[in-house]
Amino acid sequence: MIAYPAGQEPDFWQPNPADARHRFALGRVGDCTPESPPLVVIGMNPSHARETESDKTVNHIINVSRREHSGWLMLNLYPERSPKPKALKLYDAGLSAANCEAIEHVLGLVGATEVLGAWGNMGGSATLRRALPDVQTLLDRMSVRAYTLDALLNTGNPAHPHPPGRPLPMLGPKRYLT
Repeated sequence: MIAYPAGQEPDFWQPNPADARHRFALGRVGDCTPESPPLVVIGMNPSHARETESDKTVNHIINVSRREHSGWLMLNLYPERSPKPKALKLYDAGLSAANCEAIEHVLGLVGATEVLGAWGNMGGSATLRRALPDVQTLLDRMSVRAYTLDALLNTGNPAHPHPPGRPLPMLGPKRYLT
């Protein structure tokens, strides 16, 4: 079990009560305001982190958020929980639509105008490749810009913040995705 950094335990998650199969959002947003929004991140899919237990990726995001943000919020391209993206079930358009509805609600709730893209090469998952255009269409419709703090991968995707080995520095500058 990986603990959250002290004082950074989540105070927001969807669904609530938590669901062992899916997670749409997880974060600490109670101290956020429109003038001091959380760091909003869109990753691949939820892995181990939940309201009572963190994981390496989320803890790295929390540490990055402390530089300039009053909180953190983790969203994903697809809400199915799995530590192995290749093990995701076949793409479900209804589940992807529910994920996009949750993303839209949460982005509106915190007044986000940009998000940190952090989905990497999607672990070779056909499900994530199918879900990416759904989320991109939503972000375009909402005029929310995605950016990365590290170089784009050869595929044009933003890097995952904690690839195997050591986490990325995520020091910027912001590079907006097209």
